[in-house]
Amino acid sequence: MRIRARVLGMVAGLGLMLGAVASADDLKLHVTYVCNGERLFIENCNMQNLSDTANCFVGHPDTILSNGMMKYTNETRGSLKKLLPNCKQPSAEEVARTKAFDKKVADKQEALRKEAEAKMDAPPPMPAGGGSGASGFGGAVQPQTAEQKALNRCITAGRVPATCMGNTLSKPFDAIVASVLPSVGKTLPPGMQVTGAFEGKGGWRIEFDDRFAMVTCAGLHAEQQNYKLELKNNRAVLTITNSPNSFQLAVRPDGLLEGAGPVVVNGTVDTGSHYETNYSGGQTLVVEYVHATRNCAQPVLSSKGAAPSATEWAGGVLKSMFNDGDSGPPTPAGLRMHGNYAAQTGFSAEFYPESVIVACGEPAKAYAYEVVANGAQTAVKVEDPGHPLLLNMRSDGTLDPGTGTYPVHGRRITGQNNDGDFTFTPLEATCNLGLLVPGAAERAPAMTTASTVASSTPTSGAGGGAVKLAVMPAGAVVPGNAVLSVTSGMAAAQAGGANPLAGRAFVLLKDSFDNVLAKGGFPVPTGIAPYKAMLMACAQRSPDCQRASNAINAATAAGVRADATGRATLPGVAPGTYYLMGSASTDGQILLWDVKVELRGGANTIALNQGNAGLVK
Repeated sequence: MRIRARVLGMVAGLGLMLGAVASADDLKLHVTYVCNGERLFIENCNMQNLSDTANCFVGHPDTILSNGMMKYTNETRGSLKKLLPNCKQPSAEEVARTKAFDKKVADKQEALRKEAEAKMDAPPPMPAGGGSGASGFGGAVQPQTAEQKALNRCITAGRVPATCMGNTLSKPFDAIVASVLPSVGKTLPPGMQVTGAFEGKGGWRIEFDDRFAMVTCAGLHAEQQNYKLELKNNRAVLTITNSPNSFQLAVRPDGLLEGAGPVVVNGTVDTGSHYETNYSGGQTLVVEYVHATRNCAQPVLSSKGAAPSATEWAGGVLKSMFNDGDSGPPTPAGLRMHGNYAAQTGFSAEFYPESVIVACGEPAKAYAYEVVANGAQTAVKVEDPGHPLLLNMRSDGTLDPGTGTYPVHGRRITGQNNDGDFTFTPLEATCNLGLLVPGAAERAPAMTTASTVASSTPTSGAGGGAVKLAVMPAGAVVPGNAVLSVTSGMAAAQAGGANPLAGRAFVLLKDSFDNVLAKGGFPVPTGIAPYKAMLMACAQRSPDCQRASNAINAATAAGVRADATGRATLPGVAPGTYYLMGSASTDGQILLWDVKVELRGGANTIALNQGNAGLVK
């Protein structure tokens, strides 16, 4: 019950926070004042401290900074109390509209709390157990969606259920971001990557995620840089973007990152701070910084003892939110793999930061792995104690496991026990080894078929204990028989050109997009469309991007990507009211669909065009 208490506590805490904001009658939030000809609004105030010395976050929509963002300042509650009575007050209509919106958000938070409590008390939905795709144990049989199959394999392979759930729920939002911000959200091709934080003498620190590196040395502010990882003479080499010149780091066999030095780095440093008198007569602290150039020492960087990276921290938060105790194995810093690899024999490998799922058809098992030097070659060492596996990395990106056969000791879900834990029965198969091709589709095993091992009692995991069922987040939808097909009413940009909806991602939400963001606590600055605010937050890699992601994931019922003609069919959901959300670019503008749809059991259709889309400004 610890998960239930934690999730309900989070929901209740958010509701209390919203209630506190709504009760702050001394200052009106989210309404526009005009002071000395300048518009301003109070985004939020410190609700833990109601004294006049407490800070408030104030937006200035008439002042746009050099980075294209609106100016924000921190002002004391006392200075705002003195200033605002002398300003042009917001209209009664605006005040009423803001109060109505705040009440609507508070009401939805309360409804969300009740819904979460009801879902926690009800038996949670779970992935199908058999290869044919049972909808439940003892229920009717229906085909599994690709997402259900992936979730089923992830859990039966032995990965932490919370991590499996996080991977599944992140996909719809990743698709949304990828459709408008390709450099941030696009799907990466299978291959090597670097993870974790590395530090070295001279103030060096580099944090890696799958796309970027945060680089700092010699007291400079950390800067986000692109990086490229490639094999040179069978040795992994990183090339990191830098001003004035890029620099390289070789991955040593002992895991250290080493480059030539010194390295000239351009960046910024703090030079101090001072107070300035603001428009209200109060004092605002202004941090001073200047551009600087440093000759940073030769980089020799180690992950040992380095503070966790932002990616590691975010992953820990995800596991703590949805998991009850077992956080699973940590992700080692250094060279890792990602993506799916498959052979024509039915043998496959699916890489994640902390483990690799090795499969032979349906049977699958997760193991720890390392990227190692195998003589003059780079290889992936799979830590299977019963059958050590070495996958040599070839110059064309394929993984060569050698010849022979490989047995996979997997399992199949059979049901749940009285404690709500999954129960399993062993499921085994043997595949011929074959060349693993990145991104190739999996095939049925060519050598043998999977067989269920006789067992008088269902088994749990390799450790002998029951595996705790992952609690579905509040707002998750059980698949159903209401199917929505999307067609495009958009003309191609020019004769013979692609349809604007081709390849675009669409998700089915349980509420309107704006309400989903509001319920998730995503801050939307006044005068900026919520969708644009989300894109800006994600482009800047702000923590608010994760807040939007969490909100959308919790409200997503289904997702799909349109084909070349702009057509798509979403997986079945329970009949009811939903909002179809997606976007497209045409004529240099972004169109956003957030269309309310009433889905009945069976087939439903909708045509998307400019008439039912909104223009993102």
